[in-house]
Amino acid sequence: MTLSDLLLLFALLTHAVIVGVWWAAGSQLSLSSKAAGHWMLGAMAHGTALILYLLDDRLHGSAHNILADALVVIGFVAMRRGLQWFLRKERTDSEHLVTGAMQAALAAAVFVPLDWPGASAVLSSLLVGWVCLRASHEAYAIIHHEFGSKAPWVVVTPLVSVVTIMVARIAYVLFSLGQPHPLWKDNPVTQIVLILVFLFLAITLNFALGYAVVIRLVRKLQHLSQHDGLTGLLNRRAMEYLLDREAQRLQRFGQPYVVMLIDIDHFKRVNDQMGHAVGDAVLASVARTLSEQAREVDRVARFGGEEFCVLLPHTQREGALLAAERFREAVRQHPVPWGNESVTVTISVGVAAASDPTETVEALLHRADQAMYRAKAQGRDRVILAPPVAVGDALPVL
Repeated sequence: MTLSDLLLLFALLTHAVIVGVWWAAGSQLSLSSKAAGHWMLGAMAHGTALILYLLDDRLHGSAHNILADALVVIGFVAMRRGLQWFLRKERTDSEHLVTGAMQAALAAAVFVPLDWPGASAVLSSLLVGWVCLRASHEAYAIIHHEFGSKAPWVVVTPLVSVVTIMVARIAYVLFSLGQPHPLWKDNPVTQIVLILVFLFLAITLNFALGYAVVIRLVRKLQHLSQHDGLTGLLNRRAMEYLLDREAQRLQRFGQPYVVMLIDIDHFKRVNDQMGHAVGDAVLASVARTLSEQAREVDRVARFGGEEFCVLLPHTQREGALLAAERFREAVRQHPVPWGNESVTVTISVGVAAASDPTETVEALLHRADQAMYRAKAQGRDRVILAPPVAVGDALPVL
């Protein structure tokens, strides 16, 4: 087996793996299926182009090199369009069509008839560089906003590397007077180095795209583990973590905070008489109202069933009572529409202020819970402030 055969086999296996990974991600795992489909097509186009380049010494003429240049352009257009799908950005299909059509039309009408592989190489390099620069510009801000400051560079760096290689390719073709591959043919060491560079770039670029997919999946799983599926609020586990953190701040820095437990009045009656669909609508409406009325630093969670919990950091008893009344009044003034009717909703609120660093979170929640039940016992649709913890009643901090 010759060196050319080994390189050809290596290129085939590498791109077959890349295509297989995107096929599995899109069709079997349902991970960004439209984006994965485009990236799979891009890998197929690039793999075919690389094989045509490798078969240069076995094929006559330059038509196969010109076809390979067109496939490279099409592959990067597919990659950019897949990235737009992934980033939920509007697709620039007219620009993609012009880019692909320009390379294909000139290849068919000019480059092949006149045997101008150098001109084809220059044009394809210019178009690929343009596509990668545009993709980098589009991706950076969106990825930075969604994933943080480090993630954009993982995606943008390979794209910028492609631009650099395309500039070097243009310079090389122009320097060699329009012959794109004389060094490629005559020097096997250079051939190996170039192939390895192209394959490394393909692997790196697809790894960067896969990295973005995995990061989004991890973020989505984190969100699902910390949020309630119906209301979109934090769940009980996430709120308990935040409460523990506030308790530690109170112990270390003396920063007070307040907890509210909120229960929807007569919720069981709504479910029994009007159905669970109406009950879900009521829960979602109350959750939305509480979130709208909360301050930016406040945290709202669904604690279970029809019960909600609100954490108000850096808040005293008087401010908490005003906030609780604001929540109560806002819920009352937002009836839930259902068909031709509307469901008036009220809430009972128990408020407990944390000011004693020796009080446990469990004891604080118990005080808020007792205050909430007193609000229900006194007629519902009201706010009750729990009495402050008595000295010596709180459990000592271990």
